[in-house]
Amino acid sequence: MRIWEPFLRRHFAGGSAAGAVLCMLAVCGLAAAATFARAGEDAPMAGLVEVKLGLNSMNKTDRATLWRRVDEYATVDALQEFCGRKLNLQRRTWAAVSPCVEVASLRKVAAVFRTKKSEYIKGWETAHGDPEKKKALCDTWRPKLLEYQKVLDAHISEAATMCSACLFC
Repeated sequence: MRIWEPFLRRHFAGGSAAGAVLCMLAVCGLAAAATFARAGEDAPMAGLVEVKLGLNSMNKTDRATLWRRVDEYATVDALQEFCGRKLNLQRRTWAAVSPCVEVASLRKVAAVFRTKKSEYIKGWETAHGDPEKKKALCDTWRPKLLEYQKVLDAHISEAATMCSACLFC
């Protein structure tokens, strides 16, 4: 067991789409990040090396979980956008976790997220493009979409806090 796995289980257990926003773009980094707080310091502390981890740091099971959750979040974000709510989920999550996740890993996850989201939006438009169908769908999902938005906002905020303050995860 990797040293960070208990941390991952403690903070990201549950497996629901709404309970795993951190995994969307950065489970790889948040679960294994070892960043050091910079709190206004100009010179790095002697002997400390900033570490950013990514997809290669994850085992096969964790990567499978990441890709499943990326798909779930793309679905939710696509439906939100289809119903007129732009959450800027990718941009906000990137900003939250970029201090502790490799850029290459973030780019790969973001590319998959964008592709899947685009496919889902296209699917929603095809199946519910008629204004009456769209209104009915969005009205039906409105309570859940509001709930998802609150959960996503809270998790992005938590990710930013954890990533900026992580001394050893």
